[in-house]
Amino acid sequence: MLLAVLLFTMTASSFQIFAIAVLAVDLIADLEISRTELGLLGSLNTAVGALTAPTMGRVTDRIGPRRSVLLVLLTSALRMALMAVATHWVVLAVAAAVSGCPQGWGNPTTNALIAERVPLEQQGTVTGIKQSGVQFGVFLSGLSLPGLALWLGWRGASWIFAGLFLASAILVVRGIGPAPVVSAEDQPTAAEEPGRRPIPSFIWVVSLYAFLFGSAGGAIGRFFPLWANEEIGLSTVIAGALVAVGGLLGIVARIWAGRVAQERIAPPRLLNLLALIGALYCVVLLVTDTVGPWILWPGALFYAVGIGAWNAVAMLAVITTVPKASAGRASGIVMLGFLGGLSAGSPLAGLVVDRFDTYQPVWVGALVLSLMSAVVIRPPVLRWRRGGNQPSTA
Repeated sequence: MLLAVLLFTMTASSFQIFAIAVLAVDLIADLEISRTELGLLGSLNTAVGALTAPTMGRVTDRIGPRRSVLLVLLTSALRMALMAVATHWVVLAVAAAVSGCPQGWGNPTTNALIAERVPLEQQGTVTGIKQSGVQFGVFLSGLSLPGLALWLGWRGASWIFAGLFLASAILVVRGIGPAPVVSAEDQPTAAEEPGRRPIPSFIWVVSLYAFLFGSAGGAIGRFFPLWANEEIGLSTVIAGALVAVGGLLGIVARIWAGRVAQERIAPPRLLNLLALIGALYCVVLLVTDTVGPWILWPGALFYAVGIGAWNAVAMLAVITTVPKASAGRASGIVMLGFLGGLSAGSPLAGLVVDRFDTYQPVWVGALVLSLMSAVVIRPPVLRWRRGGNQPSTA
């Protein structure tokens, strides 16, 4: 039950951002919004998430992950309901802003839940499975939303997921028991109390990496379905299927990455490798118009491993390098970088497309950002002492 709660909390926390991308054609036609305004929706979502993530991390450390999970799911249901009733871009903007809170809260609360209830030797695999919830959201949105929109309209599709997230919140109340009792000797010291222990410098470097890679991934994730439809000539159903395939492969990739980071490859080294694979996917996007759309199908594997899997490695690094009492706060710092990157990348990508009437400069920018993130994570300060699962500060 714990795994299911972790997985679906991550799915719900980020679902609307994928829903907006998959339903972009319908939203543009029905509400007469521009691509810049579409990008701003995603930017509002992630900007609110970035600004609230550190605070939500502290809240998680104080009220506990069980209550936090419940609030994330309830807020996720509210945002999909707001999206369903939108008749103007402003209402969509409000929904996007509301959805920013669970977007930034999902990782702090689930990381704290893992730190609280999962044995150390299982945390890598569990973190990978948990992080695959985001990719499951990609798969679910790409697979279901185009068909639901054809059947019920995009509003009806939004209502279905609002109800689904509300029902999942009720299941959480029944499925997760109270926090385990902590013995006196395991109680945190005064220095380890939430908000008092300094955050390791390694976490801030991962946050910078997340900002750069998030900027690249945000531009790709937000505009891929629209690009595939407008510039490559694929139908919305085929474009959605490509999103679904990338999400499905991403589920496997995140589970794999979490296990590998714990057992074989030190997290900084693996993060560097994943950034390079993400850069390779950007090259696939750049050559699609010349080579043909067939390359997007094998390219989905590069997307899943490169753009999709790094988050599992970063979150495992957080869980294993900070005390349990500070897991939420440290996760919030990494999410501040990641969601800040999404906030910056999305509207800039929309402006570029509206200005030049082509997506190629966006893919070039994503390529550069991916390579920059690979460079950021390489300094000697990030050499991992595998025996203690700690980054070197020497």
